[in-house]
Amino acid sequence: MSGQPSILQQLRELHAKFGLARTLKHASFRLVNRFAYLDCLHIIALERSDLKPLDAGKVCRLSTKMATRTDLEAMQEEGCWEINERKLEFFDHGDACLLSYVDGELAGYTWAHTRGCPEIIPGLILSVPRAYLYNFAAFTLPKYRGYGLQSFRHHALLACPQWQDRKGLLGYVIHTNYKSKRGQHKSGYQKIGRIWVIGSKSRFCALIGRDLRRLGIRRIDCAPPVRLPEASLRVKERLQA
Repeated sequence: MSGQPSILQQLRELHAKFGLARTLKHASFRLVNRFAYLDCLHIIALERSDLKPLDAGKVCRLSTKMATRTDLEAMQEEGCWEINERKLEFFDHGDACLLSYVDGELAGYTWAHTRGCPEIIPGLILSVPRAYLYNFAAFTLPKYRGYGLQSFRHHALLACPQWQDRKGLLGYVIHTNYKSKRGQHKSGYQKIGRIWVIGSKSRFCALIGRDLRRLGIRRIDCAPPVRLPEASLRVKERLQA
């Protein structure tokens, strides 16, 4: 036995949390995706004006710092942080990881894409407006949930000197991931458009909504960036230490 919940158990849990209509929608897309790749990605934005106020009683216990590669490698070895080789590649290609702490203890992180062309799902690379910072891959250890770390990290990202001119954050969520959608809405994110993907996992069309195209969000072909030289990585680590 793998210990993983069956599809029926997952649907029962989904029904208990989100109701019949959303459960049927989730199940129908699961069924369709057994034969063809069809999904809808909600692009979401968090404007500076919509940042959630921080709890002054908790903020005094919270802190952040930018991760170095050494930090990420140590977290990978620990095994509980969901740090894999792909995330290390993100770092080597210039993306930043903001670590968050509670009373000096590492509690979670979030990532910021810095090159304006994130690959939001395998094979789908988008152009991101210069006015926004693309935020992804947030994680908080279960025992530190309830401290408002997600909102705290949003404030911290937009307070960084290199991103103080950004209007806000961009991200995405799969339309049937109701748990994530609820959490992002709670943090102040609002849906600004949809991208439908149709085809197969290896080759698909991406239908980008008009509102997103007006912002300059388009599918682009972008070769994987060259790994930063070791000397550049050391300089980057010194700057982030």
